[in-house]
Amino acid sequence: MQRCPCCNARLSGDSLCSRCGADLGRVMSCERLAGEWLSTAWQMMCADKPDVAVQALNRSLSFKQTRAAQVFRQFLVHHQYRALYACLAQQNWQNARLTLAVLRALHGDNETLSRFQGLIDFLSAGDAGVLQDWQALASV
Repeated sequence: MQRCPCCNARLSGDSLCSRCGADLGRVMSCERLAGEWLSTAWQMMCADKPDVAVQALNRSLSFKQTRAAQVFRQFLVHHQYRALYACLAQQNWQNARLTLAVLRALHGDNETLSRFQGLIDFLSAGDAGVLQDWQALASV
């Protein structure tokens, strides 16, 4: 924080404003925590743990809505949609469901995610039906 949110005075890094005397310790603490959680989110994404990365990112955004965190959030959304498409193409229904859960954690439930859930349920049930048909034919 470079300026006091109360009086707009320049800050020297002290937790008290030199002009108005406002105690900015908690605000500065929130900024620091937001940065730490954003760093954790990035580390978790690099470790290929997007579910943990999303939780850390959401925590960061709860402390402060920084531009960096918002851009990273958009990156995660894009990355997870690509992962979902890959899971669907590979017919990996379990990972598709996990990826869908990560997307819901990123921006809640919406019509698009509900439709993806329906698609995954329909396609996975179809695969189970085909498997049962093959098993029935094999036993004959």
